[in-house]
Amino acid sequence: TKGDGRNRWIVDPLDGTTNFLHGVPHFAISLALERDSEVIAGVIYQPISDELFWAEKGNGAFIDTPNARSRRLRVSGRKEPARALVGTGIPHLGKGDHATYHKKLAQVTERTAGVRRWGAAALDLAFVAAGRYDAFFEFGLAPWDVAAGILMVREAGGLTSDIAGGAYLLGTSTSILASNFGLRDAMVEILA
Repeated sequence: TKGDGRNRWIVDPLDGTTNFLHGVPHFAISLALERDSEVIAGVIYQPISDELFWAEKGNGAFIDTPNARSRRLRVSGRKEPARALVGTGIPHLGKGDHATYHKKLAQVTERTAGVRRWGAAALDLAFVAAGRYDAFFEFGLAPWDVAAGILMVREAGGLTSDIAGGAYLLGTSTSILASNFGLRDAMVEILA
């Protein structure tokens, strides 16, 4: 991150580093502009698929692909956990509380249509904004992992919070939950 006192760029030049190093074609570049402690613009670019997700505070979230430009993003409308596809990030070697995470994951897998772990949180959040995932949760992410994606989800009509449903504070919160309005309460209850 770098700033001038009022503006700060929050950048992840390679979200999904482990995927990239292993030749898995699922990684992205994530950039967010924070002004006066509020993210006002965000871009997430997936070079392999040539998909550019972008959002501006108050003006919506969009995707540019090789076949379409500035298509508006909207979170999904699913309200039933049993029909929901949920993205997550699983703690790896030396990171996170594995036992607690696996208990929460068990609850989610028992009550939803499926769980996916792709290993690039910025893209996971962009997928929630695009309605590809109905919800996403993870623990221990850094601001550069989520800044652009949080704005994208909100501008696409979704919600972001910690997993207990409290305010998500960039750089302070230890967990994140992103979803549409219809699934929010159910996901908070499942993850409790």
